[in-house]
Amino acid sequence: MQSDRDRVRDSLAVDGAVRAPKAAEQIAGRLRGRIVRGELAPGSKLKPERELLVEFGVSRPTLREAFRILESEGLIVVVTGAGGGPRVQVPDLGVVSRQIGYYLQIKQTTLKDLLEARQEFEPICVRLLAERRTRGALRELDALLDDLRQVADTGFATDSAYAAWVDMTREFHESIADHCGNNTLAVQARALGEMLRAHHRRSLRSVNFRPSTPQLASELIGDYSKLLDLVRARDGAEAERHWRAHLQRSARLTYRNQDPRSLVDLVD
Repeated sequence: MQSDRDRVRDSLAVDGAVRAPKAAEQIAGRLRGRIVRGELAPGSKLKPERELLVEFGVSRPTLREAFRILESEGLIVVVTGAGGGPRVQVPDLGVVSRQIGYYLQIKQTTLKDLLEARQEFEPICVRLLAERRTRGALRELDALLDDLRQVADTGFATDSAYAAWVDMTREFHESIADHCGNNTLAVQARALGEMLRAHHRRSLRSVNFRPSTPQLASELIGDYSKLLDLVRARDGAEAERHWRAHLQRSARLTYRNQDPRSLVDLVD
């Protein structure tokens, strides 16, 4: 069977020569495959550099260029110092979300477009959460709801207090996605949430932005509390209907402060 080293050399041979940038990309591809297939677990170290140099038959600069490619993709982190070296890591979803966000901003995506997407994703996540919920999921959501109640009880006297409230509501939405039991939906919902978080943070700096009132905060907490009751009862269909109505109402409230046609703005 042809070894990794032989395959790399065969794929890189061009008129008897090897182009270093191409070599680095091919080596990165081999290592990337091992990482995403689970052959190299998060937190584990790659083989020592000297072994990889022999395995791939390339120079140290070429190998290190391959490391830079993987590091830019968030698949490894190069730790310096004694005992350091390249370590495998799970890519940061926030980085991925920002890239998607930049694309959407370039495409001049509107706030209405984002909120419509959330109204489709999250109710499905809620239904699955109710059908598959675990004790751990309920504990986390209950704790988040308690935190929201405490912040709401103190009122929104300062901009920072209201900003903290907004961040906590985002955490509640993210927890729903994280515990729905479907990785694909969870990643999509979390990426969407990251984009909305960035947009809302910029909106909070607007002098025209009017924060929530204690009455609206109480209504929001009521919606969250009812959702958790439905999740506990494993009533997926009713939980989905309730959450869809909640998101529609939430969007209408958002549009009181922000034009639904306003473009997504994620860059400081």
